[in-house]
Amino acid sequence: MSNNQNPVILRFDDVSFAYNDGKHPILIESSFSLRQNTKITIMGQNWAGKSTIFKMITWELTPQSGKINIVNGNTIAIARQVIPREQLDLTIKEFFETAFEEKDYQIDRKITEVLKAVNFNAPTNKPIKEFSGWQQARLLLAYAMIQHPDILLLDEPTNNLDKTGIGDLISFLMAYDKTVVVISHDADFLNLFTDGVLYLNKMRCQVEQYWGDYYDVVEQIAAQIEKEQMQNARAEKKIADAKEKINFFSNKWGKMRKLASKMRDEVEEAEDNIVEVRKDDKTIKEFIIPFDNYVGPIVSIHKIWLMNSAHEVVTHKLPLVIKKWQRYILSGPNGIGKSTLLKKLVNAHDNDAMIHEDVRVGYYSQDFNALDMEKVVWEDLREVAGDMTDQDIYRVAAQFLLTGGLLKNTIGSLSEGQKWLLCYARFVLQKPHLLILDEPTNHINFRHLPVIAQSLNKYQGAMIMVSHDEVFVNQLDYIEKVDLGKLVK
Repeated sequence: MSNNQNPVILRFDDVSFAYNDGKHPILIESSFSLRQNTKITIMGQNWAGKSTIFKMITWELTPQSGKINIVNGNTIAIARQVIPREQLDLTIKEFFETAFEEKDYQIDRKITEVLKAVNFNAPTNKPIKEFSGWQQARLLLAYAMIQHPDILLLDEPTNNLDKTGIGDLISFLMAYDKTVVVISHDADFLNLFTDGVLYLNKMRCQVEQYWGDYYDVVEQIAAQIEKEQMQNARAEKKIADAKEKINFFSNKWGKMRKLASKMRDEVEEAEDNIVEVRKDDKTIKEFIIPFDNYVGPIVSIHKIWLMNSAHEVVTHKLPLVIKKWQRYILSGPNGIGKSTLLKKLVNAHDNDAMIHEDVRVGYYSQDFNALDMEKVVWEDLREVAGDMTDQDIYRVAAQFLLTGGLLKNTIGSLSEGQKWLLCYARFVLQKPHLLILDEPTNHINFRHLPVIAQSLNKYQGAMIMVSHDEVFVNQLDYIEKVDLGKLVK
């Protein structure tokens, strides 16, 4: 039996859902199904509702109409993009215990097995917050795996993973003998295991279902767009020709005037047949992160703390002074403390690693812990904008696709991609002397990456970055590598 003929285990029947009292529809009487043992990708424009689909499948959100039917006995688990803040103080064991409603007396054995499956070794009594982004990414996957669900939902699972981590994930997905649904912007990753695609047509608020590998489906969608464009072009030509004749005939008498009336009806029918052609995501326009001149050292580092393979924190000398126009990328094995070093630099000023006085810092944290999730977007932008006018703030926000109702929402209600855009809008308004970027390509549509690289290349201040995205890093000019792995060895 081919994958697209496997039994259906989940079905959306005429489901409608909208945010903001119906002002932002996601689905309008949309239907689709998930089949047993298939690997499915959800794709669509930014904010079309991919994560919303996941929330409805897990009953975190309830549709306003229609039904979501799950075949009896089928279980669901989700690996989210980030670990919820309220769970960061939990130990590994406590974190995994929350996956089960009742006490599991085999939990220690199951944790050992699932951590081995994701190629991760760590003490289970260690708090989650002490692990790096890539380690938390593996824990998120393991958290879903330990439940061994019939339907596994993965939301941007390659975020924070290096090549080895992505390889381990692909191996797991290809061997997993149950249904998997993935949201990801990583096309090459998706193409390796996808059986089919659920495409969210944002303009029609419908889910379209395709079978085939990822690139094959992308070609099918491109062909459909071309067909729609040609259909519209023919209809628009027919309408233009008819209107010209109507203007001529309507000034005549008798049968000519009746013909003009008939042609008006045909024009209305042709106009009704014009379809809304789906569009690609908007790409943000080129932007500049302003730099108010700062004279002298911006960052001074003498010693840093890194974790060795035995999970012991060891001090190392690293004499480094950073001034404007200087940019560094911290490299080294996952788990040695690169992200922790950035957080310490931002939050704890001491003589071992310090940011100098009066330096304005633009900080992009991969888990967005630098943002106040309770704050309204507009208030947050107004706070960092200093003496800039409201008009300037609206202009910058629109440049990063933050418009209308989004500015009235809390930061916590934004999608991960929107939070990313907010961070860069903050940089433009803030005019930082120093950018500290921890995995700055996470949560971002690949279309924006060349624009980001171009803008960072023009930035005149100091910059310190951690990134596993080699393609992105290779687009950056004059960046020096600091290999922390050599210190650990």
